[in-house]
Amino acid sequence: MARSDHRNVANLALSAAVVLGFLLTACGSDQVDDPAKDDAEIYRAVIGDLVARSGVAFPPSEDTPVLYVEALGVDGIELEIQVEVVTAWGERYDIRFIDDRSEAIDHDLQGLPVREGSLLLGLGRITRNGTAEVRGETYLSEADVRAFRYTLRPAGSGWTIVGDPVAIEPEGLVTSP
Repeated sequence: MARSDHRNVANLALSAAVVLGFLLTACGSDQVDDPAKDDAEIYRAVIGDLVARSGVAFPPSEDTPVLYVEALGVDGIELEIQVEVVTAWGERYDIRFIDDRSEAIDHDLQGLPVREGSLLLGLGRITRNGTAEVRGETYLSEADVRAFRYTLRPAGSGWTIVGDPVAIEPEGLVTSP
């Protein structure tokens, strides 16, 4: 074999190794590559825990329980992430992202409770540093607002809550509706 043939074979082998390495890195990762799906998985986990901690037992009926979700903070939650969260919960909950809290509140009753068959949740901005942290709040009435700080870590193709969330002072859902 001529010297240039050896060089061509070596270059071809190197190119193949680079492409193979790229494919293994891209396809072998358990992490979600789409940031919207990643954020949606974090919010999905927090929503599930907030509902469980709320103590609300939705009455058995043909109606799907409504979860009103309000973004806590000025940035809001991107529409693409909202769609992913709604899709993730499928038919289990009717998730409605709201801009006006009055949609979730029964103004005809004393104490301004949430509408029957529903729950009002607040979701904060996600911060990351290897793990993810997010504020979650539950509003049942003016006198019953709960808040937690969640820490989550990647797990497979989603995120899982690390330990118990830390109870904190409510901030977002305590303002008047």
